[in-house]
Amino acid sequence: MLPNMALAETTPLNVPILMHGSIGDDACAEKGHVVEVGPEPDNVLPVKSGPGEAPFREIGRLHDGDMVVICDKLGPWLGVVYGSALLGCQTTILVPVEQTYTGPCDHSWVMARNVSIDPK
Repeated sequence: MLPNMALAETTPLNVPILMHGSIGDDACAEKGHVVEVGPEPDNVLPVKSGPGEAPFREIGRLHDGDMVVICDKLGPWLGVVYGSALLGCQTTILVPVEQTYTGPCDHSWVMARNVSIDPK
């Protein structure tokens, strides 16, 4: 195996989530909450480093009822911002261009089937 190939196989992949802004709107306008991951403490929704299974790794966990802000969608995956202080997560942008979320809150990918989008 070539040295660069070995490095590529061990380097963790992180896929950024994108904020899709437009003038006058929040870049991440949808909010939701985690549902149907089960009642037991071990039943959690894995937060992944990218939209898919391998080679992406688990980087966090959410539980039933946890709130998320939805910024990105890719197939059956949602790019979400999450944490205890969602109001300070900076999910708005000032210019209407697509950009990577770089705010202070935790963010990454979860399965869409486990997020109920709140009505506006």
